Amino acid sequence: MEIAFLKSKQIPIALNGYLSLRNVIIAIFWLSSSALFSQGQINIESKYSKLTSFDTNYIYKYESKLVIGPCLSYRNYNIALYPQVIFDSITLPNLVWRSPSNRFLGIDFSYDKFGFTFSFASFEPKDEQKQKGSSSSTSFGFSYGGNRCFIETSLRSYKGFYERNSLLRDSTLTAYYQAPNLESYMFNFRVWYFTNHHKFAYKSCYGGLYRQLKTSASLVFTSNLHLNAFKTDSSLVPDPDRKYYNNTLTVSSLGCAGISVFGGGAVNFVIKRGFFINLAFVAGPDFQHLNTITNESTESISTNYINYAHDIKFASGFNLKYWYLTFTFSHEMNRFNNSYIKMRGRQNSLSFNLGYRLGVKRPVLYQKFQNTWLYNAF
Repeated sequence: MEIAFLKSKQIPIALNGYLSLRNVIIAIFWLSSSALFSQGQINIESKYSKLTSFDTNYIYKYESKLVIGPCLSYRNYNIALYPQVIFDSITLPNLVWRSPSNRFLGIDFSYDKFGFTFSFASFEPKDEQKQKGSSSSTSFGFSYGGNRCFIETSLRSYKGFYERNSLLRDSTLTAYYQAPNLESYMFNFRVWYFTNHHKFAYKSCYGGLYRQLKTSASLVFTSNLHLNAFKTDSSLVPDPDRKYYNNTLTVSSLGCAGISVFGGGAVNFVIKRGFFINLAFVAGPDFQHLNTITNESTESISTNYINYAHDIKFASGFNLKYWYLTFTFSHEMNRFNNSYIKMRGRQNSLSFNLGYRLGVKRPVLYQKFQNTWLYNAF
């Protein structure tokens, strides 16, 4: 048809040959590039399929589901200061600054390999504010990855603390010692890896995208890059206790950049394919770089330290076809030591999560993302 058309227009033979050759070259290039692109997708998927595949007798993944639900939690976050002078800890307990912000409301979103969570502290009753002072707290979390390994980030902030053991020191007090300008910030960037990811689904107990069908366990390895900051406009030590804390009296700010390497294990117990119990424990060394600023000088004092940290998690609930209901408990602890201060940060949290799986159409742009190495490697 093309030759007849060209003759009807009386186009010279040389030009006709040129156009035909050009069309042939374009056709060959288009076919070869399409084949190469398709082969690239196949190579990417086949390259990582053995790494990310799982036994469907043990694990079920919900495809094209948007999981959304509310989260209610109770958190006990406190900072303990250890004295630098020996004293009787039975009659005079350690200083423990605790955040009055302990009741949190939040919402969780999950889709495929992405997860988001946001929560904020609810207002305390007026009677509690009189005794413990006012405070504020927010937290944000993001995660990305599949069943084999995933990345988890979180940012938490607290402002306003009270000294938990004040009334034990002085029974005549009607309110706790308060530090309204004491602030604490925590950022974590963590990578999780599970050796038995073919049969064990950690995410099935802490989200709604996976479902553990049979009891299974796995070794767990995780590394955490964390940034911690504590600052106040006055001393961390109340007046009656200053004689026990020497250098700590002068500390106005402490910053820590660290990386921890943990190892441990986790197990999922499943009953009737719906009810589950999860236990997880990881621990290991924490390599820290500490910066301390005192009231006596604006210059930062830097020290390096190797410490110990650990995480403990427990979850239980129901993971059904459309709904999931979970109760989770987590315990996180970090220690910070140098010549100026010896302290420990700890958070215990108890959460209630209710989620529903919504069927959604997979966006075209997201389908293209699923053909990349970044998607298939996790």
